[in-house]
Amino acid sequence: MSNITLAEIAKVANVSTNTVSRALNGKPDISPKTKKRILRIAEDLGYVLNFPAKSLRSRKTATIGVIVTDISNPFSATVVKGIQDVAWSRNYNVILCDSRGRYDRERQSIKMLFQNRVDGLLLRPMEKKLLDIQMLHKQAIPFVLIEGYFSSVNTDSVVSDWVLGGFLATDHLIKKGHKRILYVNGPSYAANAYQRFIGYKSGLRQSGIRFDESLVKATDGTMQYSYQLMKKTLSDKLDFTAVFAFSDYLAAGCIKALKESGLKIPKDVAVVGHDDIEFAAIMEPPLTTVHIPRHQLGKKAAEILLEKISGNYKGPRTLVIKPELIVREST
Repeated sequence: MSNITLAEIAKVANVSTNTVSRALNGKPDISPKTKKRILRIAEDLGYVLNFPAKSLRSRKTATIGVIVTDISNPFSATVVKGIQDVAWSRNYNVILCDSRGRYDRERQSIKMLFQNRVDGLLLRPMEKKLLDIQMLHKQAIPFVLIEGYFSSVNTDSVVSDWVLGGFLATDHLIKKGHKRILYVNGPSYAANAYQRFIGYKSGLRQSGIRFDESLVKATDGTMQYSYQLMKKTLSDKLDFTAVFAFSDYLAAGCIKALKESGLKIPKDVAVVGHDDIEFAAIMEPPLTTVHIPRHQLGKKAAEILLEKISGNYKGPRTLVIKPELIVREST
């Protein structure tokens, strides 16, 4: 910890220690020019803000916790960027945890964040159990769910329109002339997997196409699983001309298996993904997919959480963000 004091900074800056304190703590009643000069002097002198002491005075740590299911997934990474943009603009720090898709790690991360006295929590939950959410309610810690939903719990969440996403993908394939559309879905316990399935069925129903249960396959959400699933589906000689995948990751696994079987995309089989993560546009062929504004998801979730922390709470709500179809060369 730096031994530089506010008085030493004040002496160099030729201002009062109170002015230095207000500048370092981001108070609004100080001119931007003076604040900038004081911050530069403090940095030059090697001053480090004593956050533990500050939190004892304010009863807040100016820190929020974030738990995602897989930080290596570009979807999660972009959501986190949106969170950080809002947090840093409000002088909040972020502690990031990766549950790696495991409930025990999710629960352990929540406990660790409690111990570090975060002011609030943003969570992309596993959705396998309600225990974590119930614990958060009991501890009265402000939290917001991202792309997660529990019908039995009334809490804040920010989600994309899952049903619309499923509908847009299916409707696009139908308009391309496809009737036998294989839906490669995500984990059965995930709310967004079920809702996209509803959107898929809605697209079929609107066009008068009979739903065929054999054309719906569940996965664990990994690329390797979808690759193996597509291999088996092809060996079983299931009749289909198009694939709608729950995510771009699953679409990539399907495409690899289709290509290895000598099928051309989209000539033999059309493929649509979901999420529009970074590699979708540079796949071969570039992937038609449903775009989710992931950065906006993160920003909106962080804004709601900071509202709760500051006391400007408007009550539990679910903010739904609309996706859009991005047409490329895989359909």
